[in-house]
Formats: sequence, structure tokens, C-alpha cells
Amino acid sequence: MNRTYRKYSSHIFFCVLFAAYLAVTLFLFHRQSVNYGDKYISDMASYIAEIMGVSTGYDFPYPVMFWIAEFFSLFIGPKHAMALTVTGLNALTVLILKYYFDRFLRVSRGELCDHGSTILVYLLLFMSMLFPFSYLGRYHTFDEGFLYRYKGTFSPNPFHNATYLAARPFAVIAFFLAVDILQQYEDQAGKLRWKYLAFSVILLVATMTKPSFTLILGSVCGVIMLWRLIRSKMKGLKAFLQFGVTFIPTFLALLYQYRGVFTGEAGGEEKGIGFGFLTAWKTATDNVFLSVLLGIAFPLSVVLFQRMKVRANAYLLFGWQFYATGLVSLIFLYEKGYRLPHVNFAWGYMYGLFFLYMISLIALVQETRLRKQAAWKLILQWIMFAAHMICGADYFRIVVSGELYL
Repeated sequence: MNRTYRKYSSHIFFCVLFAAYLAVTLFLFHRQSVNYGDKYISDMASYIAEIMGVSTGYDFPYPVMFWIAEFFSLFIGPKHAMALTVTGLNALTVLILKYYFDRFLRVSRGELCDHGSTILVYLLLFMSMLFPFSYLGRYHTFDEGFLYRYKGTFSPNPFHNATYLAARPFAVIAFFLAVDILQQYEDQAGKLRWKYLAFSVILLVATMTKPSFTLILGSVCGVIMLWRLIRSKMKGLKAFLQFGVTFIPTFLALLYQYRGVFTGEAGGEEKGIGFGFLTAWKTATDNVFLSVLLGIAFPLSVVLFQRMKVRANAYLLFGWQFYATGLVSLIFLYEKGYRLPHVNFAWGYMYGLFFLYMISLIALVQETRLRKQAAWKLILQWIMFAAHMICGADYFRIVVSGELYL
């Protein structure tokens, strides 16, 4: 009786929070889709114009979100269709995170209250970069003294960018599948056929929704696989090729997406990818080092106190490898021409932030339950988590009220 009660209680609890999350995000995305003057600034207008067949001068060669919105627009207006599409795709992240949190925290075995797992998922989805607590509850119009929060530091939850949110559920699955496969592909390749297929399909879908994640994941996996191949003196060539084949559909998709976009000139303006130290990042912040610290304070505190366990925790290790690759790309790569101040290589970096927060939170909960760390160390890590949560709640308040996300 008690077990049945707990089961239904946990399901009801999750569904109530899920409905609330759907409601508040639908409200936000609807406001972004409908013209509210200088409120709710985002790229939604360009996305809506795309599904209406109106030329905006922008190229969107990642059609998954647009295809779904076009389908819904057959029944409702394009603005409502886009808001509904983004809400639905973003909500998938909740369901996927719930599955993985339950898996890693062993909820099914009763080792963690299912309510706790649910709460952690929703807290993760509202975390943000740090900013001075003196900013809390404050906002003023954009001018010389504007209180920047997001700009230059970036957020694991950028609620103003629909394509990032739409691709994230597929990116989360691809992240976990990549780590699982990397742990086994050299010794158990014959047993991984279904995982290979699932990974290949999910990675392709993520890429066709927003390719920023794929550029970083492909780089990380490629470097790891090449290093292992060289270390094995080419003995792992068969396993290397078997796993490598799964990337081919995505590689072809990337060729389609970036055909002519980053090369040559258009309209007399230079295009392409440039290489330089902080060339793009410096347009967003004058203190990159501080921006990095404000972005990763919580995961940094976790890895500092659990540094001896990083190599044993494949997911935490891969999370840091992914983040480091995104960080390097943001430091050294930029888009030439009018795209330079857009700092578009930050999107892969923000995926890295999200994965770090996700894996660090799981690692911290696991470590707290083991109680092998000194209490003061655990308290410091939870304080950093709480600081990001407080800033995240205030930042979401600003975004959902229609103020500028910067």
C-alpha cells in the first residue's frame, strides 16, 4: 500500500510541476512570438517569417523545428504554431532529464525519493550564470549603465534562443549515448549495434535542429578516438571505424548546412570562419576570465573537491572535455563580417555549460549520499549550487517579464 501510494504520489507530483513548467514556458514563447514592441526580444520573428516563406536574409539550414511548426501552422496561426513547437521540444528535455536522473540516482531502488529527483530536474532547468547579488530584483532600460548578466558570461539555459532549446533534448540523449559507447566500443563493438543506430539517428536529429552541439561533440569524440587508436598502435582500427561510421550521416548534414555559409564573400562583405584570440568574445565582455568563473562556479567547485574521482566518473570527465572543447572554440574561432558580434561559437560553449551543471549536480548528490567528504566541503558545493539557483530565478524573472535578456 505504501509503495503504491509513493508511486502515484511521485507521478502526480511530477505531472503537476510539468504542467506548471509547460504553462510558464508557453507563456514566454508565445510572448516572444507575438509582437510586443520592444518586449520579449528574441529571434522568433525571423523563425516565424521562415515558416511563412518570407525572406529575412538569414539562412536556417536546420529544419526540424521549422518542419514541426509548419505542420502546426496548418491548424493554427504561424505565431502560435511556433510557440507551441518550441514549448513542446523544450518540454522533451524535462522528460529525458527525469529518465537519466532516475537512472543515475537509482530512484527505482528507493535510494532517493522520486520527488527529490523531480525537483533536481526542474532546478537544473532554471539555473543560470552568476552575477552580483546587488543586481537581484533590479532592472533598468538599456543604456550606458546597463546591468549586464548574460552578456559575455552566457547561460546553460538561454530562454531567448528557440533553436538551442529545441535541439537540447536530442543533445542530452546524444551526450549520454556517446559516453556509454566510448566506454565500450573497443571491447564490445558487436554488442553495441542498437546503440550505434540510436546514436547516429539522435545525433543527426540534433544536428538538423541546431548544429552547434554537434560541432563540439564530434570534435571531442574524434580526438578521444584518434588518441586511443594511436595508443593502441592501430590495433583498435576496426572498432574505430565501426563507431566512426555512425557520424557519417551527421557529417553529410553538416556539409549541407554549411555549404557556402562560411566561405567567400556575399554582397561585398567578407564571410567565413576566422582564427584569433578572443576576437569575438571581447565584443561581449572586457573580462573573459571573470566571465568564465561566473559561468562555471558551481561545476568548478564540484570538480575541485572531487578531482580524484573525475577519471573514474566517465560522465563527469566527458562533461569537462566537452566544455573545454567548447571553451577553446569560443576563444579562438569567430565568424567574419556582420556575424562577428553575434558570438555564435558561444552556442557550443553553452551546451558545455549545461552538461557540466547536469553532471556536476548528479555527482554532488551521489557524493552527498555517500557522506565520505567532509561536511564543510559538501556545504560549500551546495552553496555554489544555491547561488546559481538564486541568480537563475531572478534572471528568469527578467526574461519572462519581457525585459532584455542581456
